[in-house]
Amino acid sequence: MSDLPTAAQITELASLLAPGLIISTIMNRAASGAPPNLKDSLIAYGLYSTGYFAAVSPLFHIESSVHLAGWLWRFLLYFLIPVLIGIALAYAYQHKILYKTAELAHLRLAHHLSAAWDYAFEELPSSTYLLVTLQDGSRIAGRWAVGSFAASGKDERDLLIAEMWKPGFEGEAWTQLTPPRAVLVCGKDIKSIELFGA
Repeated sequence: MSDLPTAAQITELASLLAPGLIISTIMNRAASGAPPNLKDSLIAYGLYSTGYFAAVSPLFHIESSVHLAGWLWRFLLYFLIPVLIGIALAYAYQHKILYKTAELAHLRLAHHLSAAWDYAFEELPSSTYLLVTLQDGSRIAGRWAVGSFAASGKDERDLLIAEMWKPGFEGEAWTQLTPPRAVLVCGKDIKSIELFGA
């Protein structure tokens, strides 16, 4: 029974992983795609925490620095600063700051999205029309309006089109169906998707 960790050891481990958990969670919420599984998450938390403590912890041990109450010191070190770092990294991710910086240095980075599906729907404007061809050859047309959603999970890539339209062929205008309606299309049923005005 001596091999079991004590409550103090578990608390210390949780404290060491907390900054990585906070930073990684905020990043995962900002990034598209499914969060990693638990095993991968623990590794990510550990890596984020290691980098965090290597960069930030020395600032809390400067002898001539401002003296803070113990509880405030721990709150800043283990919670507030990781939250601010997570928000800053999420902002940099969503605004592609790393790619813009690399472009200025004439570097080509691999894209952060691994699937063309995610790339196509990442920033699709609401003025885009879609023509979805199903496996049975039938077609569904619609507009990528507010409320539309493309799932980016690995298991299922379904599509919610918020506005169904009748496509205009040979120069005819597209017209919205009345009454207005949305449609959910299962990923396994989709053969191809055509985008107009994207």
